[in-house]
Amino acid sequence: MKKLLYINIDGFSYSYYERLKKEGKSQIFDKLAGDGTFFHNLSSGLVSITNPMQSAILCGAYSNKTHNFYQHFDKKSLQIVKHKRTFDAENVADVFLKSNKTVCSLHQFMLEDNPCKEGVEGNTYIKSPLAHSNFKDRFKILKDIVQGKYVISGEKKMSFKEFPDFMAVYFDDIDSLGHNNDYGDVPKRHNFEDRQKDIIDCLVEFQQELDEFINICKSTGLYDDLIILITTDHGMTPFFGKSKLSDVLDLINKSGIKADSAFDFDDESQIIALPYTIELSLYFIKPMTSSQRERLISLLESKDYVDRVFVKEEMEKNYGLDERGPDMLISPTYGNHFYKKDCEENYFGASHDSFHETSQHIFGLVFGNVNHKGQIYTDKVNVIELLPSILKNYFNLTLKDSIVQPIEI
Repeated sequence: MKKLLYINIDGFSYSYYERLKKEGKSQIFDKLAGDGTFFHNLSSGLVSITNPMQSAILCGAYSNKTHNFYQHFDKKSLQIVKHKRTFDAENVADVFLKSNKTVCSLHQFMLEDNPCKEGVEGNTYIKSPLAHSNFKDRFKILKDIVQGKYVISGEKKMSFKEFPDFMAVYFDDIDSLGHNNDYGDVPKRHNFEDRQKDIIDCLVEFQQELDEFINICKSTGLYDDLIILITTDHGMTPFFGKSKLSDVLDLINKSGIKADSAFDFDDESQIIALPYTIELSLYFIKPMTSSQRERLISLLESKDYVDRVFVKEEMEKNYGLDERGPDMLISPTYGNHFYKKDCEENYFGASHDSFHETSQHIFGLVFGNVNHKGQIYTDKVNVIELLPSILKNYFNLTLKDSIVQPIEI
């Protein structure tokens, strides 16, 4: 009987794989790709932020179904509303449970209590007992589960007589490194190139752990039944120096429209600017004429630090954005940002709420007990298409909130 293992490596930009390939360090990923399908043109979502995209992948739909796009400015209460772990759509674990199948989540936090729970057999949530676990710690738990060894879920010691029908595993090491955070013994870097080397070193070790896990699956006979999907929620884009937030506010105000930051506005404000890290959301809290909107777009697009200006109608129609989303979204050119503060001196920042390809173009691989071996999928695919397609093709299951037309994998 087929089983599904979904591995999410948070922040795995396709650009990292390209560098692994160039340096001759992608052998294990490439070997596994020979046993399945490798996606060369896989993309994230417009709001490429962790919680929204993790939930989107699990249900095959964007924020107009999940109601999570990280945050918005509420025009009635005039407050910033953060969405945290809001996840209102049916997810993969839900649909497996409805079919009387077993599910388990190892650190896939969007499934915690939705529906996976600590200490509950057949519907289990597990996290490492270590306060700051890394990929090696989590792989050890995964290996123990395959080998029928005891693991800890909440306060309960439990073992699995057989591998769950659906299991989700989440790794955040590459994301943490990508953000240029301190990571274990690896300090924050001054130089972008040094951080890229850190990421490549981590991915080399990750592949080794993955290979060991696959070998255990083969030795136990599990691999013959297993479909494995490895993908991510978003990539990562660096940014440098001074924020352009004040530049945008000055530009709009000089055009005769009063614009203020969401952190400092008054009753006369017409536009509220809400930054995340890279991109900037604009909310029109007073009516704007079509000519004002057109002039605003033209002004913004005239600046060399602006890459794209998305309007609300386009975001809702083409990118499945929740109706509470911004009236406009500005994505800057590579290296620029609209963060609420400047980059720390002599350091760089990095995040993924960007339309640049380093955030949008992501890693994706499915292999194991699948119909196609050594397939390279070159057509553009959105990451939310993967799980619904696997469910339909191999389990005859459908996610009720999915907007996906399944593809052949």
